[in-house]
Amino acid sequence: MTDLSITLTGVCVAYDFRALLLIGDGALEVAKRAKWEIVAQGEVTLTLGVALFDRPFIFTPTRVVTERQLTIEGERVFEWLSEQGYAMPRSEVFGRNVRGREGQIFARDIDIEASPIAVCDFGNWVMGLVTIEPAAPDEPQLPDRFRRALKVYRAGGDAPLEQFLA
Repeated sequence: MTDLSITLTGVCVAYDFRALLLIGDGALEVAKRAKWEIVAQGEVTLTLGVALFDRPFIFTPTRVVTERQLTIEGERVFEWLSEQGYAMPRSEVFGRNVRGREGQIFARDIDIEASPIAVCDFGNWVMGLVTIEPAAPDEPQLPDRFRRALKVYRAGGDAPLEQFLA
């Protein structure tokens, strides 16, 4: 695990470009009952990404070249974006697009207020971590940036998943 990714055991289900990571003994049963697309199962790796103002809404940055030609890499990218993203909107942000391919956007394309976000398989914005009752395991300890990127819920096996996408 790096500071930019975390691996959890569960089922990631997608509804359009948004997704939920379900954990706990009843996670797979709830996922099947929801009839949402299962995009990952077992060990699921989430990566920190950013929300974009327009489609495709998701980008996973790895490097920034600022307007002053400074290069920022790794976890510092997220710090720089929150501190300087609005001040230097023409800075180039490099990383992976929703198809997992290398891409480039500008800082002005990023919704800094909604970022960072958790991303599964580059194209699914994981809105929340849902622990399914009963007999749910202890909730995993999330690194600080992931605690800000994911809402954490507990739910019964009959809870409608749509309520967690808000």
